[in-house]
Amino acid sequence: MAGYGRPGLSTRPGQQQDQVAINVGKFDFDSEIDGLRGHVKKIKQLSLAIEDEQKQQGELINSLEDTMERAKLVMRRAMGRLNIAYKQAQSNHMLFLILFALLMFTALYILGKVYRLGRAVLGG
Repeated sequence: MAGYGRPGLSTRPGQQQDQVAINVGKFDFDSEIDGLRGHVKKIKQLSLAIEDEQKQQGELINSLEDTMERAKLVMRRAMGRLNIAYKQAQSNHMLFLILFALLMFTALYILGKVYRLGRAVLGG
C-alpha cells in the first residue's frame, strides 16, 4: 500500500506500517566524496577571487572618493575666485561706462561751442 508507486521505498513483510526500508543500490562513496572535494576547492578558489576583487574595488572606490573631494575643493576655490573677478569686472565695467558717457557729453559740448564760435567768427 504505502510505497508501491515509488521504487526504493517499501515495507517489509512482517514490519509495521509506519516503518519504511530504503534499498540503496551500488553507490561509490569514495568517488562522490572526491567529486565533492573538487567542487569545494573550486568554490573556495572562487570565494578567494571574489574577496580579492572586492578589496580592489573597495580601494578604487576610496581613491575615487578622495579624488572627488579634492575636485570639489578645487571647484569651490575656483568659484570663489570667479565670483570675486566677476564682481570686480562688473564694478569696473560700470565705472568705464560712466567715464565713457562723461567723455562723450564733454566732447559734444566742446564741439557745440566750437561750432557756435565758428559761426560767430565767420559771420554766419
